[in-house]
Amino acid sequence: MNIKEKGILLPIFSLPSKYGIGDFGYEAYEFIDILSENNIEYWEILPINACDKLPYSPISYYALNEYYISLDKLKEMGLIRSPEHKEKKSRITYDDFKFKYYKEAYNNFVETDEYYKFKENIKILQYAEYMNATAGEEKEYYIFLQYILDKQWNELKTYANSKNVRIIGDMPIYPAFNSSEVKYDEKYFELEDGKMLYMGGTPPDHFDENGQKWGTPVYNVDKIKEYNYEYLLNRYKEYLKRFDIVRIDHFRGYDSFFKIPINGMGKDGYYSTGVSYGFFDELFKITTPERFIIEDLGDIREETIKLRECYNFTRQKILQNGIDLDNLADSETDVENIVIYPGNHDWNTILGWYKKMSLKQKINLRRFLNKNKCNMMNISKGIIQYCLKSKAKIAIIAMQDILRLDDSARINLPGSQKVENWSWEMIDFNGFRKKVTILKETKELTKKK
Repeated sequence: MNIKEKGILLPIFSLPSKYGIGDFGYEAYEFIDILSENNIEYWEILPINACDKLPYSPISYYALNEYYISLDKLKEMGLIRSPEHKEKKSRITYDDFKFKYYKEAYNNFVETDEYYKFKENIKILQYAEYMNATAGEEKEYYIFLQYILDKQWNELKTYANSKNVRIIGDMPIYPAFNSSEVKYDEKYFELEDGKMLYMGGTPPDHFDENGQKWGTPVYNVDKIKEYNYEYLLNRYKEYLKRFDIVRIDHFRGYDSFFKIPINGMGKDGYYSTGVSYGFFDELFKITTPERFIIEDLGDIREETIKLRECYNFTRQKILQNGIDLDNLADSETDVENIVIYPGNHDWNTILGWYKKMSLKQKINLRRFLNKNKCNMMNISKGIIQYCLKSKAKIAIIAMQDILRLDDSARINLPGSQKVENWSWEMIDFNGFRKKVTILKETKELTKKK
């Protein structure tokens, strides 16, 4: 009889911080300690690549987000003096508070053999050139920042693994149009004279009746195939070094991707064949499907399912998306080769979800939990118990659901431009330390019969 593996979903930026935004510093190590102490095996984070505030629109798949540099670690290296603290708030601030310390560290840094070796990375050099052209600082400065980020991240991941905590990383499907990716690998995107012909997105869905436009280019699949998938394979190799498990964003796009004419709306788009079996056949010459979790939510067709099943991918199941509150049944959420979540970064918190239900739906949900021998009075606790009892091989619980927070703490509302998106931050770990015991209390419930 096995105990289900468990994890917590918490973006790096949401970690408690003295400097306005979570980073690779001491708080991340403290969080890993709490996970390890409670036998929680996974920490799922959102993308940590360099981006312009939108983590699923990378500027580079190889460069990391400069906001995640730990000032405490810079001080530990002797590169800066004691940094000032910022007032703690429930929302992070994307500002230049840390940058004066980055400059101080850069001016005090003495190059090493390790640094010279890091500078051989062509993708980092391209990123530095791109940032020099768009943001103005000298290239060497951006290389230095990426060196520090790479060093701090590798130390953090090594520490996590030493504590038996594995990191689930996240690979966005498309880069931003204004990015190092497009500038230096333009041939792999559907462009004409440097301009997008089509934009990535989705057809009309429950998030947006007009469909979503992501502002990203789409791939030139023929050109990617012509170069034997080199562009994508190199990225996957990088992510496999960076994370223990990689979440493949928008798996449907590998089967067939939705392309929207640049001047059209989501409802004007159509599907085009993706890289499909050819790419994955090449990928699995160098790794195995066990290293991945796929996001196959949304408008999934039979061919997507066949592609998924061909490689026996582990997929995500979002409970909020998997049960019909008006006609409850647990068959779709109670299968084995999945990672089950109450909700993730694009979904409401459990409490926020519950508050928006009709009275009939609330009654149905309580009956559903009662039937499954889960707490029917404390909805957050009951849903978490259900996930832990299910046949899914891993249960990942968002931090906000452990803390029993409402929709004011959700991470993102897809299709919206809300200023609250990508900005929720924990004040401290005190509440988590107390409430994480729910994963211990339900230990016996997770035994598979």
